Amino acid sequence: MAGLRGLLPRHVPHSHAPAAGGATTQVNAAVRAGAAGLALAITSVPFAWSWLVPLPLALLFHELSRAQSRRTAAWLAFVAGTVFFAVHLAWLFTSFTRLFGPLGGALTLLVVPLIALSWALVAFLAFHRSTGRTLAALPVVWVLGEAARTLGSLAFPWGAVGYAWLPTPVVQAADLGGLNLLSLLVTGTAAALVAGYRGQRLPLVGMLGVLGGLTVYGLTRPALPPPDRTAVMVQGAVPPLDKAVQRQGTELDLHLTLTRQGLAGEPADLIVWPESASPRSPADPGTRAALASLPEPVVTGAPTSGVGRYWNSAYAFDGGVTGRYDKVHPVPFGEFLPWRQTLAFAYTPVLGALGLSGLTGVTPGTTYQPLPLRHLRVGAYISYESVFAQAARTLTANGAQVLAHLSNDAWFEGTVGKAQHFQMGRLRAIETGRYVLRASNTGISGVIDPLGRVTFQLPDGERAAGRAAFALRTGLTTFVRWGDWPVLVAALLWAGLACSGYLLNTGGRYDQRTAP
Repeated sequence: MAGLRGLLPRHVPHSHAPAAGGATTQVNAAVRAGAAGLALAITSVPFAWSWLVPLPLALLFHELSRAQSRRTAAWLAFVAGTVFFAVHLAWLFTSFTRLFGPLGGALTLLVVPLIALSWALVAFLAFHRSTGRTLAALPVVWVLGEAARTLGSLAFPWGAVGYAWLPTPVVQAADLGGLNLLSLLVTGTAAALVAGYRGQRLPLVGMLGVLGGLTVYGLTRPALPPPDRTAVMVQGAVPPLDKAVQRQGTELDLHLTLTRQGLAGEPADLIVWPESASPRSPADPGTRAALASLPEPVVTGAPTSGVGRYWNSAYAFDGGVTGRYDKVHPVPFGEFLPWRQTLAFAYTPVLGALGLSGLTGVTPGTTYQPLPLRHLRVGAYISYESVFAQAARTLTANGAQVLAHLSNDAWFEGTVGKAQHFQMGRLRAIETGRYVLRASNTGISGVIDPLGRVTFQLPDGERAAGRAAFALRTGLTTFVRWGDWPVLVAALLWAGLACSGYLLNTGGRYDQRTAP
């Protein structure tokens, strides 16, 4: 605790009355909150030291639990969130500036304060007259806030703290309770560190015991049987603007050529192409004939067009189309244009300035169903959906024996965003106990086993194809069976804290902002 004591300011109880020099005190608190947000950003995935995340989060929790009011707590969390997401999502500004010019980059800057508001809401809701109760509420309300960011048409769950355990054996606990359990462990550890600094040792001893037990759990996972199936993974490396603005039939020829090179005259169980690898649906006669020339079943990304609508789809093809999945979570303001008709006055000039006047947006899919192919069922999900645990979990619960993540990370080229996306996707393999076959347009393409280990990877950014081993699996993990039970636990804990705090407050015991 000595290191943490050196970083945290000395704790003293506060009352609601503003102290002398209050403005300076608030500025200093905001600076410390911003520093905590920066430290969180540089310790988060994809960095190998992400297990350090509980330390800067403890700094932030310390400041939030000492805030004089709900508004102050919300403001400090907003400052921390703004700094965190500005750094963590810096690739968004870089990528869109490179692809669409200064206007494209400037528009991405709006994302940062919007997401930071979710942190502000967490701090607002967790606040209590007692610093101790605020500290107790922060871990569970934080997890509820992360869960809320997976819901609705504007869902954007990037930056969840649970991914911090990826470099450690603790990450294997994802098969018990998914990402939200891992986030609860991070936030609980952060709160326990603050409590320990304030002289309350029991929470810290308890959390260290839990982490120790889960470390043993992670280190003693049963060895996986040798994989007995073969997939041909294809990486087309087609420039992203070519896909967004003008599709060429040569894309199909390119993926066919790469596939034959990858097959090398040998049989395979499955061919996996990236998101939107085919410029037209396999229902198109020319595309159907081309795919029928391949000797093995294929899962490919391709567009689907209807009357006034467009879907980003994954198709199963084996002599003909055997199944189709439509992307349920298109990227808000990227693929999906929320309130397109209502905000047409804003969309029309902006899309025109970006050279995307014809962009109408993707229609979201409605169901998660595996794709049937001969002797296997493939749970396909597309690009951004890999950061939604619900997608892979539901596909697995509905019978998927292997997962296929079709992506196009060309948008992230040259930035840390590509590695963030890949590392977060590793957790879906652990949560579901399935192999994940990840085919991305420019990488990172590879295979992840049910323990989250990368067992095969194509050269990043190159046009390539390769044979990779995998296995079909049918058992269900606790997380797949029971879902996001940690969210329910967090909600019950928060409700209990809120009710007990209300009773104590109405009894007159907490008339001032007090120490625990």
